[in-house]
Amino acid sequence: MSFNIGLSGIRAASTDLEVTGNNVANASTIGFKESRAEFADVYTSTLLGTGLKPVGSGVMVDNVRQQFSQGNISGTENALDLAIDGNGFFVLEDRGSISYTRSGIFSLDKDGYVTANNGSRLQGYDANDSGVVSGVLGDIQIQISNQAPRLTSLASSILNLNAGALVLQEQGLQLVSNGLAIGAADAGIAESTRSILSAAGQPTTAGTPATMPFATDLATVAAGAGYGAIAMDIDVGDGAGAQTVTLTGLVGPTTVNAILSDVQAALDATFGSQQLTATQDTTTGALVIQRAGYNATNGTSFVATNTAAWDAAFGANSGVIAGTQGSTLFVGSTPITADFTSIPGTSTTTRTTATPTLNIVSSDAGQFAQLTADNNYSSLDVSAGGGNVLAFTIAAESGGTYPINLSQAAWLGAAPVSYNAVSITEAVAEINTQITATAGAGNEEVIAVVNGGKIEFQTQAPATQGDFVQIADNAVSSVGYSLTSLGFLSNNRFDGGVEPVLANNEFVLEVTSTSGNGGGPFTITIPSANYASLDALAVAIQQQIDVYIGAGGLAGKVTVDAVGGQLVFTNSNVGAGEGVSISGTIAEPQAAAELGLDSLFTVTGQNEVDRSNSFRINLTVPAPDSENRSGSVLISLDEEYRSVQQLASSINRQLNSQDADSYIGIQASAVEIEPNVVPPQFTLKLSATTEGEASIVSITNISANGPDISAAELFGILQVNPDDSSLLVTGIEGVSNEYPEQTVTLIDPDGEETEITLPLHSEGNEIVSIFNQQPGVTASALTTMNIPLSGYNSPGNDLKLTVNGQVLESTSLADIADEINNYRATTLPGFSAEISENGDLVIYNEIGRDINVSIDSAVVTDSITIQGADNTGPVVLGGSATADVAAAIGGQVTFILNEGYILANPDPVVSGIFGALSEDEFTPYVLNSFDPLDQDTYNNATSTTIYDSLGNSHVMTQYFVKEPLDATRPNEQNIWAMYVLIDGQNVGDPDPALPFPENLDPTAARFEIFFNQDGTLDEIATGDIFITNWDPVDENGDPTGAFTSTNVLEGGIPLIDPPVNSNFQISLDGSTQFGSSFSVNEVNQNGYSTGRLTGLEIDQEGIIFARFTNGQAQTLGQVALANFRNPEGLTPVGDTGWAESFESGVPTVGSPRTASFGQIRSSALEDSNVDLSEELVGLIIAQRNFQASAKTIETMDQVTQTILNI
Repeated sequence: MSFNIGLSGIRAASTDLEVTGNNVANASTIGFKESRAEFADVYTSTLLGTGLKPVGSGVMVDNVRQQFSQGNISGTENALDLAIDGNGFFVLEDRGSISYTRSGIFSLDKDGYVTANNGSRLQGYDANDSGVVSGVLGDIQIQISNQAPRLTSLASSILNLNAGALVLQEQGLQLVSNGLAIGAADAGIAESTRSILSAAGQPTTAGTPATMPFATDLATVAAGAGYGAIAMDIDVGDGAGAQTVTLTGLVGPTTVNAILSDVQAALDATFGSQQLTATQDTTTGALVIQRAGYNATNGTSFVATNTAAWDAAFGANSGVIAGTQGSTLFVGSTPITADFTSIPGTSTTTRTTATPTLNIVSSDAGQFAQLTADNNYSSLDVSAGGGNVLAFTIAAESGGTYPINLSQAAWLGAAPVSYNAVSITEAVAEINTQITATAGAGNEEVIAVVNGGKIEFQTQAPATQGDFVQIADNAVSSVGYSLTSLGFLSNNRFDGGVEPVLANNEFVLEVTSTSGNGGGPFTITIPSANYASLDALAVAIQQQIDVYIGAGGLAGKVTVDAVGGQLVFTNSNVGAGEGVSISGTIAEPQAAAELGLDSLFTVTGQNEVDRSNSFRINLTVPAPDSENRSGSVLISLDEEYRSVQQLASSINRQLNSQDADSYIGIQASAVEIEPNVVPPQFTLKLSATTEGEASIVSITNISANGPDISAAELFGILQVNPDDSSLLVTGIEGVSNEYPEQTVTLIDPDGEETEITLPLHSEGNEIVSIFNQQPGVTASALTTMNIPLSGYNSPGNDLKLTVNGQVLESTSLADIADEINNYRATTLPGFSAEISENGDLVIYNEIGRDINVSIDSAVVTDSITIQGADNTGPVVLGGSATADVAAAIGGQVTFILNEGYILANPDPVVSGIFGALSEDEFTPYVLNSFDPLDQDTYNNATSTTIYDSLGNSHVMTQYFVKEPLDATRPNEQNIWAMYVLIDGQNVGDPDPALPFPENLDPTAARFEIFFNQDGTLDEIATGDIFITNWDPVDENGDPTGAFTSTNVLEGGIPLIDPPVNSNFQISLDGSTQFGSSFSVNEVNQNGYSTGRLTGLEIDQEGIIFARFTNGQAQTLGQVALANFRNPEGLTPVGDTGWAESFESGVPTVGSPRTASFGQIRSSALEDSNVDLSEELVGLIIAQRNFQASAKTIETMDQVTQTILNI
């Protein structure tokens, strides 16, 4: 019995271990529910019962029960991972077998079904195309194909229109310019030209002028009796032949200058000022007639005849000596340059090469050394008996030493009266005797003397001032005495004397000059001082220099400065012959060296070069010169010129530097010679900056002012030849619109007047710009040119047109029109062309630019006719060699005047762009009519994207315009107009009242919107709004292939669902007109484009949404849940699933978050509800129970063995 009881315990413990192990094994299994083993005790019984004290028969496993408690929910990133938060099971179906699970690991199979890992399909409710869930349980299938597009059939907006918005429309006036100049063709040359003065040739050097010298010195002629009206014939080669030059004559005696003036006046009167000149030969003093101006540079000669009378007056002439042409500048490998720079000249400077001392001293001879005892001498006992000895040494700076020994034994001189008491005189005499004995007679550098009872040692020649004397005890030989015994204390044993001082404060300064501006020499003595700086020393020297005044002095002729640590002496005069000389004085020759003036560095000055010159560039503007632009600018050349370009730049800098009053419109440039050569060569050209006027450009007043330059050099580089009229080409005015300068008065509503001036030849776009800057005026312009087919004459197609600078290659009018249109985006912006019904070529400029046409043809007889505006005469281009080749037509300007504005008082009247500006020239005009391209014509706008039946997107823009007040309409303050455009195109129904084919074109879709006085929309008055004439097109204007419109006349109303056309409704329900800013509160439309599936979403109610790329969401179905009265009664079937059983009861199937069902959480999974800590404790308990039952069997076995062994 006990054995069986133990076995039952082992069996129960083993089952418990199995259950616990299964829980632990599935701790990470999604949706797993833990189980527990439930036990019951066992009793045996008989028909007689169990007795009063029954003993149990062991244990049995009563049940293994699953625990359906909620597991933790963990998030994932998979939308098909589902977790049930609360009661319920997912319903799975596999080939007719239904199971239930809490494991929400789902995915899509190849057919789009939502399946579990074991392939079972998730059950739920399907949804129709409108997203309505059916309620019929079945497999959930996700459609992964593209979503079909939907045509917009309703576009709704809820917005607020500002009740305080301004009415933008107003009643104004329109004026189309109708003056006689409007649109009239002007014929001539294509481009205006400028007046140009060209150089006679390439720049050259001066050359040598042709001369005719006479023999007699003009001074002799002037001193004589004079001469009469004598004549001579001269031919200068200008084509006029020989001209007689007759002098006025002078009565002597006179002057040379008077003679030269008389001759020059006669030459100028005959030939002008630029042909011949009279000068005096610098060597012979005789009269010389020579070429002048440009002809002095090019070797041009002249011929003189009938010279007898002149020869008699001025001496026989030597005949004409031919001149030489100047050399060409700026050409070749080693080009000749032209140096016109003036050099101001520099002064000669002499500077020290080392920094001078600042301690300036005069001479001082110095002093010999004198070493005097401190105390008076007292007698010495140097007797042999006394035993005293005074031994010391005297030293001099030269190195000589004199040992002295005062003792009876060493006594050399006359014996003292008593060795026991040697007197000062006897002691000094003995010291000197021993010095002489050592140095030799006459070589004693030191002597001893008595100075007021004291012994004194003095240096003397051959020693020098400043040599020291020194004394020192001979401690070895001295006995009983020392130098102290002579009166010299221990700190008084040396004297250095006073060194001699050499002067450094004087030198000799002379200013040298080849021009008579010299001065000196003078000795400069600098006051002795220790100067604080070199600048201070320089000032002291300058002060001493300036003492010497007068013609031969130094003052004003030389300066002294401290520069870079050196003294610099500068001759005040410039030039290479002006200098400074510095030397030492005889008395103190070393002084200059001490100052550093013995080593000098001299920079020789440069002589002045004066090439100052001038000439005038003149501009004479044809009368009337109302702007006073005629003028003259004085030019100077002041560079070393290496090219014509440099010369032109130099001239331009001076021309452009003038102030506004002095500026003349001329520019210089370098022009390459023709035929071209390599390397290129250039000539100078002066051009007037203003085109189209016959102004005169000239160069005059050529003057060589400096002594280092000649007028011929100026003529050579400028190549000015006033006698050659062909060098000046005056400007010619090109074709233009011929609009004159005109004024007109703009009068505003308050009567204020503004005078507007239109400049000469203003183009239409320029006139528009001027007027558009004025308040109350809006201007636009259009230019039209007509080339009649009948007037186009080029049989051989040789004629080529140029339109506003663009050369056209086409030769037929149709091709020309196409070519012009092709250039619209490049060289001919704003231009267009077409062929009229008559075959004429019509050219337009949409902004009113002048249209300029010129022709070019190898065939002289080719021609075209140009016609401008109506009622203007045509012009013909070509047809002959002298015919006009260009024409221009100006634009016609249209003026829109705001209410109350008017134009009046044109000047000139009629002949300009304006007529008389009479009342009948103005026509009423509605300003600010709605224009979707002009924001000033509508109050507000909003855009919405709509879709055609193929899913193509289009932009619908609604424009809102506050309607003007109209007293004939009720509630006039609360009426708006709404204009609708789609992709910028009108979509209003065609107007049957228009002629064909205009009656087929869409009109502006305009709808009136009415508001009540409380600001709400008056829906009855507004009515329904339908768009019934929209035919969808792509960005190129081509049909998209989607449904097109069916307008109202064709029966497009009411709308049909599903649609059969592109018609749709616009709803403004809920819109308001309040006194606040325009606002769009809501915009909706029900169309969309095709979409690809981008993802799934499942909400808490299990609704499955598909998200598409078009932004749409579609309900695909709903996940179903099942629940049981007794979930613990479910039968496990594996794969974390359960099956219905008798104990569980019949399932209740429904939607999440309804009744007792929990909610669905997407992208989440329910974890196992196994508590590992609890399970591990259970393992320990089961193990202990197993061991205890095993022990029971073991104990029973031992008892049984014991019984058997009794």
